[in-house]
Parts: sequence; structure tokens; C-alpha cells
Amino acid sequence: MSVAIAQTKKYFNPLDQEAVQGRLQLLNTEKDYGRLPVDAKSKVREPVWYLGTNSAGLYVEFETNADTIQVRYKVKGVLNMPHMPSIGVSGVDLYSFDKVAKEWQWAFGQYSFKDTITYNFNNIGVNTNHTYRLYLPLYNSVEWLEIGVGNAKDFKFVKNNTKPIIVYGTSIAQGACATRPGLAWTNIVGRHFSNEIINLAFSGNGRFEKPLLDLINTEDAAAVILDCIPNLAITKDRSEVQLDSIIRSAVQSIRKLHTLVPIILAEHSSAYTPGFQNIHTMEEYGRSSKVIFATYKKLKKEGLQNLYFVSAKDFGLDIESTVDYAHPNDLGMMKIAKAYNEVLRTFLK
Repeated sequence: MSVAIAQTKKYFNPLDQEAVQGRLQLLNTEKDYGRLPVDAKSKVREPVWYLGTNSAGLYVEFETNADTIQVRYKVKGVLNMPHMPSIGVSGVDLYSFDKVAKEWQWAFGQYSFKDTITYNFNNIGVNTNHTYRLYLPLYNSVEWLEIGVGNAKDFKFVKNNTKPIIVYGTSIAQGACATRPGLAWTNIVGRHFSNEIINLAFSGNGRFEKPLLDLINTEDAAAVILDCIPNLAITKDRSEVQLDSIIRSAVQSIRKLHTLVPIILAEHSSAYTPGFQNIHTMEEYGRSSKVIFATYKKLKKEGLQNLYFVSAKDFGLDIESTVDYAHPNDLGMMKIAKAYNEVLRTFLK
């Protein structure tokens, strides 16, 4: 970007106006793009803390009359992974909601992945009746970020204060392996409801742990999705009985402080998928999925209210829906989002 072009724009930092959404309320005043509060560093395991610095699920909303928008930022980690491209791991994604037509639109950005990453969204029209939503990277940590528009253009951050839907999960919920941030299933779900989505998913480390459950309990949530089964396989160190106890404890921890909040449990999205030849893997996913279904039925029988369940069959993945069997591709993300949407619609507008 030339100096001349830079001088024609004015830039806005979301952190300056507490405009970052998609994270716990107690993080509103934090001056970074992480998902965990500073005091959690001593309470969670090291990989959870590191993954918590990733900006998965975070977004900012704004209104402008500019027909060209530039986003520039810097990340701290590697740009991509073997099974996930740079635009998914480290990219941003720009949507807008047309408040008249009541529909979402999407803008393609011309991107440059250098020391400073830039996205230029050019000739997108003067959309004064739109609210823009910029999704941040799924698998990288943002060091700083600015949004630029022409000097003569209007710009303001907006923020929707609603009861959030909280997702506690694994790499799949963190966003692996969406090709771009807006196609992570949590972000897809977020475009179907007015509620903010809080992504507390940690790749390889979604285990229903107390420090994370305690953080969930700080929120007055509209719903809590517990989707950790992909990281809770039955092993020599974790029996079916122990997994049942872990699940039961997680549900009761939330229910103790939030007596009416809807809680959604889920099987592994790839369990029982037809057409896969990797039988041993299917058995692993299936064993832990059977446990959570059995636990769900027992909790319901015991009278636990507002408890919901999503099965692998509900997700409906097939051999075209995944990158590496465990992680969904964009088609798989759409299927997972659809399954959750159907459950959430039973009690949310």
C-alpha cells in the first residue's frame, strides 16, 4: 500500500471503543483480541491459554457510507496449516446485514499476506442501510487491527447487547477446517439469530474443564452448547463410567447456577458417518458418542429440564463433508450449523 493511498484514509481501532463482540462480557475492556481473561492464565492448562489467544468467533460490527473498506492487521502465529488455508487460519471475512431486505450479504476482499496483512473490499456499494460484520481469524492471534475508510466517509462501530449463545467445544467448533472465518459453524449460526455467539472452543483441548465452566457461568446466557465429545475418547485412562461422570458434572455445574438456561449436548459430528473405511476411527468416535447419549437420557429421566441433544445423525455428515474425517469442510460446517439451528429455533427467535 502506497503512502499516498494511506493518507486518503482514516483508520479505526475496535479496541479503542470496546467494539469487539463474540467474547465474554468480562473481556469488554481488554486491550487484546483474546477469548480468555488474564487471570485465567494461571487456572487453565497451557495449550488452552495459548488457543484462547486465537480470535476464533470474534467479530466487530460497524456502519459506514464508504464503498471501499480496508482492513489491516498483524498476527502472531503461522499463516496456515496443512489442512486449512491462510484465509481460514489467518484471514478476516466481511458480511453485512441489509436492515431493509432483512438478509445477509458478503463481500470478497483482495488480500495480501505479508508482515502486515491487508484486505481491500473495493466497490461494494454505498450501503447506508447495512450493518457490516467483520469476522476475525479462526486460528491465529491478532496483534493489532485497524479498519480504514476514505477521509470524507462516515464510520461508526455498533454493538448489539443480547444474551449470548455460548459454545464450549473442540477444533471443530473453533473453526477447523473452514476456508474462511464466516463459514465456521458457530459464525453461520450467529447469522441466523440476533444473539451474540461466544466461541469457547479449543483445538484438541475441549474437555469440560472446571475453569472454562466457571467462565461460562459468569454469563447470563440464552443457551449453552457443550460439544466436547471429539476430545473425550474412551481410552485406558478414561472409561465409559468416567466419561459419564465428566458430562454429568459439566451439566450440573451450569444448571446449579443457571436453573433455566437451555443446555445442548452433542455427539461427535463424524460418528457413524456412512461410507468411511476407517473402522477403528469410527469405533472410537462412536463409543464416546454412545456414552453422551446415554448420559443425556439418564439426566432427562431424572427430571433435568431444558436439556437438548444433537446426534451424529442430526448433523448428517457424509464422505463429502470432511477434510480428514474428523474436521468438516465448508459443506460439513453448513450441515452442523443447520442441525444446531433447528434445535435453537425451538426456544430462540
